[in-house]
Formats: sequence, structure tokens, C-alpha cells
Amino acid sequence: MGQVIFVVWRECFEALLVIGIIYAWIKQNPDSKNGMRYLLGGVGLGVLVSVILAMVIYGVFNVLQGNNQTLFMMGMSFVACALIVQMVYWMNKHGRTMKSSLESEMAAHVEHHSWWGALFIIAIAIAREGSEIVVFLSGQIMQLNHTNYMSFLLAVLIGVAVSALTFYAFVLTSRVVQWKKFFTVTGIILLFLAVSLLLKGVEDGTNLLLEQDVAVPDFLINPAWDTSHLMDDSSLIGDFASSFFAYRSQPMWISVITFVVYWVVMACLFLRKKTK
Repeated sequence: MGQVIFVVWRECFEALLVIGIIYAWIKQNPDSKNGMRYLLGGVGLGVLVSVILAMVIYGVFNVLQGNNQTLFMMGMSFVACALIVQMVYWMNKHGRTMKSSLESEMAAHVEHHSWWGALFIIAIAIAREGSEIVVFLSGQIMQLNHTNYMSFLLAVLIGVAVSALTFYAFVLTSRVVQWKKFFTVTGIILLFLAVSLLLKGVEDGTNLLLEQDVAVPDFLINPAWDTSHLMDDSSLIGDFASSFFAYRSQPMWISVITFVVYWVVMACLFLRKKTK
């Protein structure tokens, strides 16, 4: 539940930033009354695209059977991991210019009396954030049933509500609080979520190979260590650490190697950017 709340909170906050930037720009436009209708239409279209994507993922998963479901979940885990890394990298690289870029795109369309073009800019921006939420939470979406859908929906609503409060605080304190640090901290947590998804995909793939009697070197599947006496995965804190920070009390060596390689790649990616 905590992972769902965090992802929805962070992504909805970014979506609200986009809406806020465009809303402020439209309010300054002489044709603002007409522009507001297209703003609402763009938001609605973006949300609709995200809902359709969630339904497609859920539908495809339920059509598949046995190992195909496992393969599909593995694929979604890898896609979600890649999307999270891409999104954090993009925000680090383009966050400062996001406002000016959006405003220039809007101005270019409105200058040609094309509010429809502005609508699609808004819809794409919202659909992008919504689609990321859907892909990031695809594992939970594919496991929804009549017993857990209410708790999932509650977590989504909490995430949306907290993001709205965060955006309100952002508006009030944008000149006082260093929000760059906020995005840095939440970005790091998202990168940990990405490696959690990556490990889940790798571990599911390894277990699938073992079930198919495929020879896997013992070194890769042997436990690297055992810290269950200090913090077990099934405990409240252990489950939190496992969901957010890829903690494993008895990790296989293949998981350890994947974890190390992932962070080496992240260090090269982000530190190289800073150096340039």
C-alpha cells in the first residue's frame, strides 16, 4: 500500500505541476475562457488514456495462463524499471526548462488559433504521467480481485489527495523551500523502487527457469547472506524496506549482482550528466 501511495503521490504531483503551469499561462491569454475548456478536455483525455491502459494490462494478464502470466509480469517489471529511470533522468535534465518549454509549445499553437493543438499537449502530458503510474503499479493491477481492489483504490485516492496537498504547499512556499532537494530525494527513492522491480523480474525469471528444470549455476541461486534474525522480509519494517529499497534478508547471488550492476549503471548515468 505504501508503494502505491508513493508512486501515485509523486506522479500526480508532477501532473499537477504541468496543469498549474498551463493554467497560469492560459489565465494570461485574452481567450482564457475558451482555453480553460480545452485545459479540462486535455486533462480528461489524458486520464481516459491512462484508465484504458490499466484495463488493457489487466485484461491481457487475465487472458494469459500459467508461465505466460509470469513472463508478462516479468516484462512489465522490466518496462516499469526502465520507465522510472528514464523519468527521473528526464526530470533531472529538463526540470528547469519544463515551464518555458510548455509555455512556448502552447503559445505556438494558440498563435495559429489552434486550441486543439494545446488540448493534445495537455492530454499527452497528463497521459504520460498517468501511464507511468499504471506501468509502475502493473504488478498490483494484475493481482486485483474482489478482496483487495478496495484497499488498492484507497491507496490511489490517498496518493492523489496527498499530491494535491503537496502541490498547494508548493504554491505557497515555492520561493522559500528548496524544491530541488524535494525532487532529488523523491527521485532517489524512485530509483530504489526501480531496482526493486528489476530484482522482482530477475528473481521471477530465475524461479521460472528452475521450474522448467533449466540448469542454473548453483553460485547464482545460493543465498549470499542471511540477515533474517536482524530484519526479516515478512516483518512490517522488512516488508517496507523490501518494497521501497529492494531489501532481501536472504538474497540470491544473482540478485546481489543485479543490484550492484544497476547502481554502477545509475552512477555512470547521473554522475556523467553532472560532470558535463
